[in-house]
Amino acid sequence: MKIGIGSQNKTKVQAVKSACHKLQNTFPYLSSEKFEFISIATQTPIPDMPLSQEQIIDGAIHRAHYVYQQIKGLDFAVGLEGGTFPLTSPAMAPDIIYFLQNWVYVYNGKTGFLGSSPALPLPDEIARQLYQQHRELADVIDEFSGKHDVRSNQGAFGILTHNLITRTYSFEISVINAFIPFFNKDYKG
Repeated sequence: MKIGIGSQNKTKVQAVKSACHKLQNTFPYLSSEKFEFISIATQTPIPDMPLSQEQIIDGAIHRAHYVYQQIKGLDFAVGLEGGTFPLTSPAMAPDIIYFLQNWVYVYNGKTGFLGSSPALPLPDEIARQLYQQHRELADVIDEFSGKHDVRSNQGAFGILTHNLITRTYSFEISVINAFIPFFNKDYKG
């Protein structure tokens, strides 16, 4: 099974590989499948730092479609996008809570499905820098944690959850969720 991955970030690539191996172990008919993974850099019209669920989802979809067009003979193209979004509710008014979340879109050339990670509330200090100072999460989380290149390692998820949920694991959950309608024969989406 040939799977194209719309990223060369090691945490995202590892998330796809790990998710596919878990799916293979879960669904017996996949046990004889040999997975081939090809990862490529992608470009989208979405900002580098998506600041809404719509931008995160659109980024994942654009990436999957781009990968499918660029790599011939794919069974599936996987687009991965992470970002933050504000959440408001009449019950919470006037408060706004900002969340970190990842979305994945898996596309087979005809149809596609979305899957997401859990949504993690952001500390006010981080949200303020993203939404008022218009800074990138990668820079903000590096400063917040005192570490370098957090996005290529445990990610903001890992920093904020003390590695209970790492960036790789949060994307892995998203990948599994997006593949389930394809692989679970009992799924009646």
